[in-house]
Amino acid sequence: MSSVNRLKGLAAVIVFSFTLGCLGITKTFPEKKFYLIEVKDIKKVSDSPRPFGFQIRKISISQKFEGKEFVYRKDQVNYESDFYNTFFINPSANIREEIAKSLLSSNLFEWDGSIQNPINNTHFIEIYISQLYGDFRDKQALAILDFEVVVYTEKNSVSSPIYRKTFKNAIPIQGQSPEALTFGWNEALSNSLQTIVVDLSTKIK
Repeated sequence: MSSVNRLKGLAAVIVFSFTLGCLGITKTFPEKKFYLIEVKDIKKVSDSPRPFGFQIRKISISQKFEGKEFVYRKDQVNYESDFYNTFFINPSANIREEIAKSLLSSNLFEWDGSIQNPINNTHFIEIYISQLYGDFRDKQALAILDFEVVVYTEKNSVSSPIYRKTFKNAIPIQGQSPEALTFGWNEALSNSLQTIVVDLSTKIK
């Protein structure tokens, strides 16, 4: 490429850049941020772990909310996903970890069968998450987390449910920021898990 052609190419880039600047067109993008749902401390149901083991066999989430991007509901028919504010890991995996951690810390169970003693599991858990979004339709924003939990025992391949409950959480939050929404989800899951632990403490002895 001749020096003349190089100069012409450079001049074209300068002119193009100058034109964009004059038009006020700039390519700036928000910083992408990542979040995790984290459960508060769960109250213990006994001084030492009870001699039981659990396994979360299944945790599923509605396809509307199974992606990493946060979802906001803006009106009756309008939902928006947020590319720049997302879960650090898939929300189903995030919630699975928090549930397992809480069940162990409550002393309701002694081991998590997904990690250890899989043969000696005494109880099995399945969870279906139907709603997980920020409800921004009204002035008062809400963190929505709805799910159903089923706990059962199994003998000779026959399942016997001992607990089944649906939780519908709509936690008021301060503003429509992803940070506030995450804090709302934290509170929703913490409250629900505390109820689950208390309920199961009377059924698992």
